[in-house]
Amino acid sequence: MNIEEVLKKALENMDEKYCQLSQLVNRKSSCIEKNKLQEKKIQERPVAYEFYHQFRRLIEDEEVEVNFDGSIIQAEVNKKYQHYFRNGKIPDFIIHTPDTDVNFAVIEFKLASSNITKIKDDLKKLSKFKRKLNYENTVEVIIGDTEQLNKLDENNDLFIGKELTLIFFNTDSWKAYQVTTKVA
Repeated sequence: MNIEEVLKKALENMDEKYCQLSQLVNRKSSCIEKNKLQEKKIQERPVAYEFYHQFRRLIEDEEVEVNFDGSIIQAEVNKKYQHYFRNGKIPDFIIHTPDTDVNFAVIEFKLASSNITKIKDDLKKLSKFKRKLNYENTVEVIIGDTEQLNKLDENNDLFIGKELTLIFFNTDSWKAYQVTTKVA
């Protein structure tokens, strides 16, 4: 199994109840009359945390056969302390072997509904990690419903010329799919 398959499996193994926010409305609010919001609410951070949990379970329970050469996953590591980046770069996840130069993957999560500038910032960050720290794999996970993902996929020139693996996670079907690997 390759890294993309493991990431997709971890995404699809996520339990939706840990990713979806409460749909109840503050009953004291005079602006909103209904007691329940009409649409479900998904935020990036709860999804990322549940992904981390599922990824670790897959590896620790040896449910997937993949060789990370002793690498581990870590969340939100600020590389500024190692003097790699002047302003600090904090990816959502890195898969690496601590205290070595073995850098397997850097992963960013972003909501499809995000401002395009935020997605571009992620892509720049991934590029810097590949270039400066020799990460073998750079992955952008885009989270959204069918409509949001289709709209972003139509705007796919955003990803052309980038060396990364792009995975869309559909919150309607709870399925992950790799759009393509874009190469410069």
